[in-house]
Amino acid sequence: MAQTLPAGLKELLDELEDYAPVVPDEVTHHALRQSGYDCKDARTVRFISIAAQRFLAQVLEEAHNAHKLRQMAPAPKLKEAGYDPRDRRDLLTTEDLIKALDEYGVKVPRAPYYTTSTKPQ
Repeated sequence: MAQTLPAGLKELLDELEDYAPVVPDEVTHHALRQSGYDCKDARTVRFISIAAQRFLAQVLEEAHNAHKLRQMAPAPKLKEAGYDPRDRRDLLTTEDLIKALDEYGVKVPRAPYYTTSTKPQ
């Protein structure tokens, strides 16, 4: 019984032969081997790399949105949280990243060296 591919899939697979994703094949191979899957097909590895790149882009976009929301907080509240209200740089903080990952179901525990206070002592 011959198996037919959905429309466009053949072209996608052909494109993956020569595509160099942002996440290198070696990194994806290593992650796959660590999870117990040894894949010999370069197209599959590259497809997984593209999916990983997309996930990272979405998490970073969500973290940037969390940063923008924090920057819109009133100055006294920012100062109380330990931030300089005049500092308008885009800076990826651990708190923003944790909020973004939480949106995607990835739970990141707070590092043991953090205290409950955010103010410098």
